[in-house]
Amino acid sequence: WLAGLGWRVTASDISQRALDRIRTEAERRDLTVELLHADANALSPFPAAAFDLVSAFYAAIPRTPDDRAVRNILEAVAPGGTLLVVSHDPEPMRAAVASAGHGNLFDPDAYVRVEDFAVALAGRSEWEIEVNETRPRPSGAASASHHVDDVVFRARRIS
Repeated sequence: WLAGLGWRVTASDISQRALDRIRTEAERRDLTVELLHADANALSPFPAAAFDLVSAFYAAIPRTPDDRAVRNILEAVAPGGTLLVVSHDPEPMRAAVASAGHGNLFDPDAYVRVEDFAVALAGRSEWEIEVNETRPRPSGAASASHHVDDVVFRARRIS
């Protein structure tokens, strides 16, 4: 979508299959998208301060004790750039598992959360948190029946 609007786009994923799908769609639309096969938890997976917009939508990135993925993603944002992270609201997922009387079949806290970015940026003068809120899904959204709300986080790295 961004490439179609004229943005220079780099798509990153740990899954080569996902990147192959992006390549196929970009070619179908006659768009240029740079592909970066990378693990957000690797050592230096992204170029530092290289991107005006870094977005992570519903990313299933495992959390690590050192919050490496969060740090790597933040470091990829250029001065003056924006970080945009959107995720499913984890509270209903926690409640559904607990109320069903089962053990944790899916632990949303095993993955990087929007909250992790907010905590990492709290009190850092080189960042301005612009949005950090839970928003309802639009009516008619394909997954609105099981994911009712999203958590939206947007921060700007001060130049």
